[in-house]
Amino acid sequence: MIVPLEILELILLKCDGKTLLAAQKASNVMKETIDYLTRKTRLWEWCCKEEIPADQLTEYLLLYLHQADEKWLQIYQRWSSWEFYTPEICDPKLCPNNSFKRVSTIAVSSDHIAVGSEDGRLKLYTSHWHPVFEHRVMAVKLTKLTFIGYHDYDDVINLDICIVVAFHKGISIVSFNGFRKEQYDIRDVKSHSIYGNYLCIEKVGGRMTILEVTKLHGRREIKEIWFTRIYSPRCITSYQMWNEKCVVLINGTVTTVNYKKSTITPMEEMKKVGDIKFYAPLMMDSSTTQILRNNVIINIYKNASCQPPDVIEDYVEIVILTQNKKYSKKLFNTWEIFKSDITCTYLFGNTFVVATACGTVYFYRVSNWKNFDMHKYMSRVIVGKHPIISIAMKETPNERKFYVCSRFAIHEITCWLPCVRSD
Repeated sequence: MIVPLEILELILLKCDGKTLLAAQKASNVMKETIDYLTRKTRLWEWCCKEEIPADQLTEYLLLYLHQADEKWLQIYQRWSSWEFYTPEICDPKLCPNNSFKRVSTIAVSSDHIAVGSEDGRLKLYTSHWHPVFEHRVMAVKLTKLTFIGYHDYDDVINLDICIVVAFHKGISIVSFNGFRKEQYDIRDVKSHSIYGNYLCIEKVGGRMTILEVTKLHGRREIKEIWFTRIYSPRCITSYQMWNEKCVVLINGTVTTVNYKKSTITPMEEMKKVGDIKFYAPLMMDSSTTQILRNNVIINIYKNASCQPPDVIEDYVEIVILTQNKKYSKKLFNTWEIFKSDITCTYLFGNTFVVATACGTVYFYRVSNWKNFDMHKYMSRVIVGKHPIISIAMKETPNERKFYVCSRFAIHEITCWLPCVRSD
C-alpha cells in the first residue's frame, strides 16, 4: 500500500529525532520527504529543543553560532551519537609536534590549539599543529588556558585570537591578530571562570569581580559588570560561570547572580540557593571542588575518612542541585574504581571524562546525573604511565577529538560519531 505524501509528511512531523534518522535510511522516498520537511519546517529544531536537555543544548549551540544551514540537524546527529550509541573510540595517538617540553595545560578552539608550559611559554598552533606564534607570558608555570569570545570571529579567514592565561596569583589576557600581540595583566588573582566573553575572577582578600571582554577599534576592552567581597570567616570554595548565571559555593552555601540581567548593579546582592552538607569539610588542602554547569558539584576528597596516612581512602562526592533548595548526593570510592587518584575531569554534552594519575582516561555517558554510576564507564583508554593534567575537546563533522595532556606529551583520542560517519 502506497501512503500519500501528505499523510507521510504528517506522520513524520510527529516522530522523534531518532526515528527520523532511521527513516532517512529506509528508502529514497523517506529520505527525500524528510529532506523536504527539513527545508520547509523547523523539524530538527523542534527535535533538539524537545529531546536534548537544556544545559547540553546550550553547549552545542555555542559551537554552531555561525552556521545556519542544517545547524539543528547537525546538533541532533552529534548529540544522538553519544546518547543512543557507543562511539568508536580509537587508541590514543601522539601528536605530530615533538617540541613540547614541561607541558602544563592545553586549550582548543574551533581552528587552533594553545599549549602552556611550566616555564611560562604560550604556544599557538593550527588544528594541524602548524605553529602560529609563541609568547612568553610570565616566567612561572601556566596553570590554565581558555579561549575567550572565540565565537565572535572567524579565526580562519581573519585571525583574531584572545586567550586568558592563568598562573600563580594572576591572569593575563593575551590577544593576537596575526601581526601584533597584546597582553593585559591582572594581579593577585586566585582563580577565574569564563563563559563566552565574560570573565569572573576571585582576587586575594575575597573580592569577586565579573568582567566583560569586548573589542573596540581593533583592541580588547575590559568592562567591569559586577563585584562583591566575601568577608572572613566565609570562604569561596568554588564558582562557575554558565549561561548568564554565576554559581558560587561559599563554604556550604550555594548562591547565584545573573550577570547579564539588564538591571544589574555593580554591587547587586547574590541570591541564596540553599545550604549543602558535605561528606567532609570543604578545605583547600583536603578536597578539589568543581561546579559543572550550574547544577552539579563534584568534590574529590583525599583521605577524607581520617584514616592513618598509609590507608588510601579517596572519595568523589557528587551533589546534584534541584529546585526548592533541595539536592541529592552520590559518593564513590575512587581507589576502589580506578586504583589511582583523579587528576582532572572534563564535561561536554552528555560525555563526562575522568583522567587519573596512572595515565588512564575513562569515558562516561551521563544522561541523568541522578542515575550516574562511576563504576559503569562507557570506555577505558590507557594513554601512558604519567598523570593526566589537562583535557580539551574539539568536534568536527564526523568525529569528536579529545586532547589529553601529560607533562611530557599530548595525545589525541579520536571518537567517531556513528550517526554522521560517512566512511
